[in-house]
Amino acid sequence: MRKFFRLLQLGRMSDESLCFIEDSPPGLGLRKYCPSLGDHAAPYYPADARIQMSEEHPGIQVSSLLGNSINYLIVSKEFKETIEAHCPRVEVEYLPFDLHDHRGRLFSRDYFIINPIGTHDCLDEESSGIKYGPDGGVVAIRNPMLHPDKVAGAPALFRVRHKPTVYVIDEVLVAAIREKGFTNIVLSELKMASNPRPITSGS
Repeated sequence: MRKFFRLLQLGRMSDESLCFIEDSPPGLGLRKYCPSLGDHAAPYYPADARIQMSEEHPGIQVSSLLGNSINYLIVSKEFKETIEAHCPRVEVEYLPFDLHDHRGRLFSRDYFIINPIGTHDCLDEESSGIKYGPDGGVVAIRNPMLHPDKVAGAPALFRVRHKPTVYVIDEVLVAAIREKGFTNIVLSELKMASNPRPITSGS
């Protein structure tokens, strides 16, 4: 059975030497939420997109994944190419931008925002302890547990339907990440539900 891991977009936030991002490209305006939730951002994405390092985080060392507080998946060119190779039939937007340092000077043009479009229904609701609010929205997930049948044909990279800001990758992509030595990678394995409720035609 395939294993799946959550890829934490915060990275190793405790390492103060690392560059950290807190702002989206200004040109996105009100559409800045799109790359964090899996909505299409490309139609609104500025041709001269730029992101500046956070003034609250003085670290300037860049890594394969740039930690951020805006729920974006921001990776280096080589990491982006690895994702592309493992997601040939997955709808993903690869959004380039210029990275500027704390003083506003151009620092790098080798980074991309990775935006997997849409979400994947992957959790076993009962064992995950999903709680819904009065409006039907998810207010809490006590302990995310994957439903083995739902992830049987899952892509190498996807978002969780019940929480789109969570990025999940499979064990094959994890192996490639480790083989290439990508940095600032924080992974946590997601467990499978042991006694999942069978999937019915209406679920």
